[in-house]
Amino acid sequence: MRPVPYFEECNTMAQWYVMYTKPRQEAVALENLQRQNYNVFFPQARVQKRKTGQGTVQVVEPLFPRYMFIHLEVGVSDFSKLRSTKGCVDLVKFGGKPSVVPVELIELIQRQVDSDSVIDLLKLNALEIGGEVRVAEGPFEGMMGKIAAQKSDQRVIVLLNVLGAERSVELARSQLDKA
Repeated sequence: MRPVPYFEECNTMAQWYVMYTKPRQEAVALENLQRQNYNVFFPQARVQKRKTGQGTVQVVEPLFPRYMFIHLEVGVSDFSKLRSTKGCVDLVKFGGKPSVVPVELIELIQRQVDSDSVIDLLKLNALEIGGEVRVAEGPFEGMMGKIAAQKSDQRVIVLLNVLGAERSVELARSQLDKA
């Protein structure tokens, strides 16, 4: 019995596939794939992280750690180079065949990113007046409340139930998570 090639049952249209990368080597894989003229989409997210001793800082990190999308055409694209590309492991496969990603999903993600392929999750998770929040750090940690007012870019007034009564407390935005 002869081995069945990966793509024997696929059509010859260009399709999106998922590339699995080595840990924390997405940037290396992206650079090397682009250098070989592959069409690659690597969405990232701008988020806020809590760092010990630094408070919260904004960072850009992979939207899907260790994964990126690659546009390939069966019979045209050279698949043999992918596994040996620095930073890459292999295409994601199910049943021994590379998994095709629906173009609608790629287009949906592409509509959400900016020109640098970054989704600003800080804007999506923005705290709004009347919105439910959970205090993530400080003396009121774990308590649920509502945003009553914005004091400044960094501080808000939150209504918390303290000792059986609703009290206004001024807190830093970085101390809150959207509920």
